[in-house]
Amino acid sequence: MKKFSAVLLCSVAFGVGAPAFAQQASEADANTTTEIVVTAQKRAQSVRDVGIAITVFGADDLRRSQATDVGALASQLTGVVATTSVNLPAFTVRGIGLNEFASNFDSPVAIHVDEVYKSKPFMATVPFFDIQRVEALKGPQGTLFGRNTTGGSVNYYTQEPEFETSGGMNFNADNHGRARVDGFVNAALSDEVAVRASYLVAQGSGGPYRNLLTGADYGAPNQMVGRLQLKWQGANTSVRLMGYAFRDKSELTPYKSPGIFNPDGSLCPQVFTGEVRKNRGACLKYGPFVPGPNPLGLRETQSIRELSADNPQGANNNAYGGYARVEHQAGPVTLTSITAFDYFQRDQTDDPDNSPYATANQNYYARINQFSQELRLFAKLGRLNLLVGGFYEHDSITDVTSADLSQNALLGLPPFAPRLAATFKQKVRSLAAFSNAEYALTDTLSLIAGLRYTSDRTSIDAQTYLGANDPTGRTHVVTPVIPADALVDRRTDDTTSFRAGINWKPTPDQLVYASISRGFRSGGYSIPFGGVITSFDPERLTAYEIGSKSRLLNRMLDLNVSAFFYDYKDLQTNVDDPSSPLVPITRNIGGSRTYGVEADVTLRPTPTFLIRLGGSYLDSRFRNTDAVITTYAGPISLDGKRPVNNPKWSGQGMVQKSFEIGAGRELIANTDFRYVGNRFLEATGQVFDRAPSYWVQNARLTLASKEGGWEVSAWGKNIWNKEYLTYLNNVSFFRLEIYGEPSSYGISAAFKF
Repeated sequence: MKKFSAVLLCSVAFGVGAPAFAQQASEADANTTTEIVVTAQKRAQSVRDVGIAITVFGADDLRRSQATDVGALASQLTGVVATTSVNLPAFTVRGIGLNEFASNFDSPVAIHVDEVYKSKPFMATVPFFDIQRVEALKGPQGTLFGRNTTGGSVNYYTQEPEFETSGGMNFNADNHGRARVDGFVNAALSDEVAVRASYLVAQGSGGPYRNLLTGADYGAPNQMVGRLQLKWQGANTSVRLMGYAFRDKSELTPYKSPGIFNPDGSLCPQVFTGEVRKNRGACLKYGPFVPGPNPLGLRETQSIRELSADNPQGANNNAYGGYARVEHQAGPVTLTSITAFDYFQRDQTDDPDNSPYATANQNYYARINQFSQELRLFAKLGRLNLLVGGFYEHDSITDVTSADLSQNALLGLPPFAPRLAATFKQKVRSLAAFSNAEYALTDTLSLIAGLRYTSDRTSIDAQTYLGANDPTGRTHVVTPVIPADALVDRRTDDTTSFRAGINWKPTPDQLVYASISRGFRSGGYSIPFGGVITSFDPERLTAYEIGSKSRLLNRMLDLNVSAFFYDYKDLQTNVDDPSSPLVPITRNIGGSRTYGVEADVTLRPTPTFLIRLGGSYLDSRFRNTDAVITTYAGPISLDGKRPVNNPKWSGQGMVQKSFEIGAGRELIANTDFRYVGNRFLEATGQVFDRAPSYWVQNARLTLASKEGGWEVSAWGKNIWNKEYLTYLNNVSFFRLEIYGEPSSYGISAAFKF
């Protein structure tokens, strides 16, 4: 704690504050300094009055940065990295995130849409559109946002129906033959009833990649999603109903899969030096074996734009759901009920070794039904703001996965059972009771206390096996031939989360806060296809944080910093393990400790000039662990290693300038950029696990109406065409890499009425 104390003292000495730079509703109005209202504590407050590290994005910010998915949003967040493996998008916040293939795991950074919890990462593949704002909360949020929020929570709030007639449309097209259009229509049916319909359609005739096996471009989106809302507003009661439907048949980001073998079957030296990352064709994929006559299958090609897959990454997913939100106000008391249901069917193909052969061709099928109910009461009683509530969630997931290795001699599977397979049914029941109170001791000093009790019950009925090469039906299930493992089990994890804090406002434009909080993530089961089924226990995180939020120089400058210390117990980590022949599994590997500092600056030197800069420092290490993991270099102890996706340094920024070019029109030029330092993408921290630092920059030039009625833009993303590694899995017999998308440029237009 000595190291952390020094950090805290430095933070206070410099008199700066915690990361909460909040973008205005429109970047074009750079001089706007009105307060941003958030609901991070499930009640409306100014972002500058909340003692939590928060970043807020408005609707125009999201549209102009094209932040319709997890990755685009993460690029604008200090200390946040996004990963996507087999179309499982997830945030990593301050080094805490999910790095897992399995469909039954919950991310430690939760995603909520209109305060409805989305329990599985693949549910976040539904594009985000017609969004009013996004609030990204850092640190454990277990008392109010509940399940599995050790790292934080990203909360999306859709535009609700308004009592007016309005509409709008956004169009976007790029040089890779991809186009997207989204829009909305809003109407007031009466003084008490309003309706809003919104939609998004993304289509493509090509993509930024090329499949050398077929000679066709690859990476075309094929998505459709619609949302319908109805709002009734009475004197003291409001009812909001929402329903949505989604379909996705997109071509997904392909992998690069450098070989790791010499011709005699031994590991080639370029693996141990890291050269295989730069020279992807240096080693053979199958050593002495030749699966077939196509030379594309023997060595990886160099360009990240090329694939050679006979079973390329593709989706055939669909989802639907909705919620009913009822609010009733009786004097100082507000009662809120949110009842929600979500269905998602995930049906995807995958070719992790990127070859023209059936050497690791995978089918992923998962189907989830999720129901949740939250009931809470908020009361303002003089100096006391009190919130109490209860939460119930139940989800049931059916999963069928298999990998066809019929042409892969490396594993030596029998020809009558060439598939590694797993099937399971998992049910989760979660019950919770929670409270949060803030008491104003004086006009400038307040105390915060929150408590939540959670009981999670998880049941599993699973089997893993070697199967026949006969996938059938919509689940692509294969006939079991040789059993590997089976488990019927149930576990209950009960825990208490808490938060205690103090807020001090020495002036109306500065908040100084300190807090201690605890979050947890439930235990569960790893079910690797063809491997041994294992269970893991809950993880717990205790977080200590101090910071402030300051507005200076006559509100021209927002200067914010936080310092934090994280103490992890029973950390759940995704590692390669001999019990799983193809995919990594999750294990409890002991503890970790993280010291960190984050800073954000927003400067408005003139009403037409805006600069935002942010940076993060993380010092994170596994501690008190005896875990030893088998790697290409042999057994490696995890003690003292850096966890996955923990760059020591990272930062991002945005510069924007607007020019008046006539009555009612302006030209807006902006660029945003992001730097992520060296990091490891496997927990073992070896040379072959390392991802180099990268810098990515985007640019945009917009002609817009000053009243906000229309705009047209030309833009470029990753304008320097940087190659940057976002995901890595060093499997026992091949290496899987995922890279960020190459450069693209295009045009967009938007109008509202």
